[in-house]
Amino acid sequence: MKKILIVMTAMILMTGIAKADWIGDAKLKLEAELKPLAGDLGAALGGGMYEPVKNGGLFGFDVGIRTSFAGISNKTKANITSLKDSDYIPAAWLYASKGLPFGIDIFGRYASLKIESSAETIDLTGFGIQYTLISDKLIKPVPGVSLLAAVNKLDAQGLDAQTITAAATVSKKLPFITPFATLAMDKTEMEVLTVKPKKTQNRILVGIELRLIPFTYFNIAASKSGSETGFQLGIGIKN
Repeated sequence: MKKILIVMTAMILMTGIAKADWIGDAKLKLEAELKPLAGDLGAALGGGMYEPVKNGGLFGFDVGIRTSFAGISNKTKANITSLKDSDYIPAAWLYASKGLPFGIDIFGRYASLKIESSAETIDLTGFGIQYTLISDKLIKPVPGVSLLAAVNKLDAQGLDAQTITAAATVSKKLPFITPFATLAMDKTEMEVLTVKPKKTQNRILVGIELRLIPFTYFNIAASKSGSETGFQLGIGIKN
């Protein structure tokens, strides 16, 4: 677990999201020029939440690390020149969820990155709720289905973003592996000084979760949000 955390952290830092340049560029742009960035940030903030349908109930829990890598559009690269050589906007969170009665799970996630050559930070927070419509069990031939609603935020000096997500997931549990697919909609509002661009876009995601060791998991998924592709990784322990 420690080695994987180090690798994931290194991946985040190498992409340059912790550099202040792109935030400084955004502060100089008009609302129309920031709209593509709002969509790309929304794809990152709304990512990393997806997994097979949960069946843990009251005794269910999930603690781990979730990452999201959202593709950067050509319009964003043209408007935010400090991102022109980057392929993805990354995000990573510490994640925890708890099962409740009646097929409900609640979750929260958090991360804080220090901006390079600055005392300022980029803070990522999120919380949400999942509801299991149809449980996903190994002995059942019918796939599981769940619904999700979540709010994720990015807070930085001079730039804030909030993404509200609604999603539906279907999965089929198999021995050691569970494939899953998600359809989602992300509504993002960004505030840069006094400018408030907004962007709403759909997401489709397909992935697998491996559970080779009891109570542990690793999932990976590819996604398309708007016109851009991305991916997510997750690892942790759960029941």
